[in-house]
Amino acid sequence: MAIGNNYLTLKDMYSQMEGDGKVTAAIIDLFVSSNAILEDAIAVECNEGTHHKTTVRNGLPQPQFRQFYQGVECQKGDYTPVVDSTSILDDYSEVDKKLADINGNTNQFRLNEAEAHIQGMNKTAKTNIFYGSKGKNALAFDGLATRYNKISDKEGELGYQVIDGGGTGNDNTSIFFVTWGDRHTHLIYPKGSKAGLQREDKGQVTVQDAKGRNYEAYRDYFSWDLGLCVRNYRSSCRIANIDVTKLGKEGAADLTNLMIDGYYRIEDHATNGKTIIYANNTIRTFLHKQALEKKNMNLTIDEYAGKPIVKFLGIPIKSCSEILNTEAKVG
Repeated sequence: MAIGNNYLTLKDMYSQMEGDGKVTAAIIDLFVSSNAILEDAIAVECNEGTHHKTTVRNGLPQPQFRQFYQGVECQKGDYTPVVDSTSILDDYSEVDKKLADINGNTNQFRLNEAEAHIQGMNKTAKTNIFYGSKGKNALAFDGLATRYNKISDKEGELGYQVIDGGGTGNDNTSIFFVTWGDRHTHLIYPKGSKAGLQREDKGQVTVQDAKGRNYEAYRDYFSWDLGLCVRNYRSSCRIANIDVTKLGKEGAADLTNLMIDGYYRIEDHATNGKTIIYANNTIRTFLHKQALEKKNMNLTIDEYAGKPIVKFLGIPIKSCSEILNTEAKVG
């Protein structure tokens, strides 16, 4: 077992020491990214244990005109049940008790390590919200890119919510319009449990090394039961096949026009929800520069939660570094 890969070592401890010999409370984490999508998403308790059953109406009754003394046929709507399930995301942190105590600030040392695990949990959750696939990992849940993965020109089909940016290779990225709400897109958590990431301090425990020999350690347990429900697929959309190698060059995707298409795909269906646009920093940087051109009135630089942000027709464009620049073509 490679100790340095799975457990904190003296090197890790001393790297957290400041000049006064105390463990720092201000670690700059190079892996920390924006938690925008986790801050925006709402979570709904499952209505069937670890599963959440919803119903989609995909057909309306057809009323009929009639004359006096003439009846009409009884009509009904057409409905399709949809079941989404939750996944279990777990992690443990173990620190040798002697190592944690030797620095004189055990709690801060453990907290620093706990923050790293929390960031790891957040990153895994965000990645799965976009790219999770039960086909690739049966224990995960299907993400947005997995659900919005086919293009169709037929209004009313899920594929109509996927817009083609024209890219053909494996250097593509996507822009996602997501409307959050209990009747739109939301996270789910098991019935009777708690929403969000849970951390449990297990305290001092006796553990064993690879040869079965005992030693004392401090243990933290991290757990997050979550899934994704897209209750109304028409209130969100994906602009796919954006070739990042062509941005700003001849033949590049016209992002503004594509986003206008996306806006009107969801406009009539996103009522009573909160719509946010998500893109990675490659796209956000490009759109910010376009917003500086006053002729582009669709993009504006505004303020959101006290910080400057680019908006498209009033919808904030937020950063998600988990959205790849290496997506394959969506057909």
